[in-house]
This record gives sequence, structure tokens and C-alpha cells, in this order.
Amino acid sequence: MKVLSFSFFIFWVLQVVFAQSITDPNEVDALNKMIDYWNLRGKLNITTDPCIKDATWANENANPRVACDCMGNTCHITNLKIYALDISGEIPSELFVLTELMDLNLGQNVLNGSIPPEIGQLSKMQYLSLGINNLTGPVPPELGNLTKLLSLSFSSNNFLGPLPTALGNLTSLQQLYIDSSGVSGPIPQEFANLKSLQILWASDNLFTGKLPDFFGTLTELRVLRLQGTLLEGPIPSSFSALNNLEDL
Repeated sequence: MKVLSFSFFIFWVLQVVFAQSITDPNEVDALNKMIDYWNLRGKLNITTDPCIKDATWANENANPRVACDCMGNTCHITNLKIYALDISGEIPSELFVLTELMDLNLGQNVLNGSIPPEIGQLSKMQYLSLGINNLTGPVPPELGNLTKLLSLSFSSNNFLGPLPTALGNLTSLQQLYIDSSGVSGPIPQEFANLKSLQILWASDNLFTGKLPDFFGTLTELRVLRLQGTLLEGPIPSSFSALNNLEDL
């Protein structure tokens, strides 16, 4: 009887052990390197598995925030928020190890350098905010690989050159914030594909050419801001189809 009881105990222990998912060690290593690179150890001193249950840094209101998906045997980091904490330097390569990221908010910091083309590897991303930084260089066309994006922001940066036509691949996009980002040239015709777009902030850029007629086909638009550009009129008659507009 004692042997049988002991066997059941061992079986129960094994069930508990194997039921506890652990985080992908490559992601843990990458996260810790980023924490140290951005000197965040005082605010995000993760000394255990970052995906432990009920972690304080996983709370929706936490900043910095790290949240995970532990549905399978391995946990993956899906949310990373480091907002308005004055982190500086370039976007580190370790970020692109977190290929399960769905929500990344690095807004209102002092990040510089360009957006690495590896950003296109984060193909599960739904919310991406890089606004209010000192990022430079061209807007990478690899952003067009993030076809699950619902919201994209790179406002208030120092980019150069035109918007990549590949942004027209983001057909699920509902919000696009690119005001004061430094981009120039014509608004790509491929933006006509953004049929789900509800909010477009594109003010204070050196856009040139005619005010795009295709904006009239983006009938989900509620907010359209284009002031402070070099766009020329007249306002296309197609704009009369934008029956959901609340802010023009």
C-alpha cells in the first residue's frame, strides 16, 4: 500500500513539474541583454523566469511591461512596453529574437539610429509604436512584412526620404501615425489598399504632389490629418464618400 501511495505521489509531482511552462531561454537571454543595454535593471530587475504567473511587470498598467503567452509547453514574450523612460541608443539586435511579439511600445524615449530591416521578422506584431524618438534613416520597407499590424506609429522622428510602397501591404491596419516623422515625396498609390484604415495622422511632413484621389475609397476613415505638408489641391470630389469622417 505504501509503495502504491508513493507511486501516486511521484506521478503527481511529475504532472506538476511538466505542467509548469518555461520561457524560451533565447528570449530570456535577449530580454536581459536589452534590460542591461537600456539601463533598466532598477525598474525591471527580472531575476527569475520573466513569464512567471502573476508577475508584477505583466500587469496591463505596468511600465516597463513584459507579458507572455504560455498556452503551450514553452512561454513566449508577446508584449514589451518601455514607454517614456528615457532609454537611449539604437534598437538592439536582441529585440528581433522575440519573434512572438504582438505588442511593442518604445514610444517617447531617446532612441537613435535607423530601424533595422530585421523588424520584418516580427511578423506576428499587431501594435507597434516607435513614435517620439530620434530615429533616422529611411523608413524600412520591411515594415510591409508585418501584415497583422492594426496600429503603427513612427511619428515625431527624423526619418529621410519617401514612405516605402510596401506599407500598402498592411491591409489590416486601422491606425497609422506618421506625423512629424521627416518623410517626404508623394504619398504612395499603394496606400489605396489600406481599406481598414480609420485614423491617419500624416501632418507636418514634406509630402508633395496632388492630394490623393484614392483617399475617397478609404471609407472607414474617421480621422484624416494632412495639414502642414506641400500637397496641392483641389480637394478631390471623392472625399464626399468619406461618410464616417469626424475629423478632417
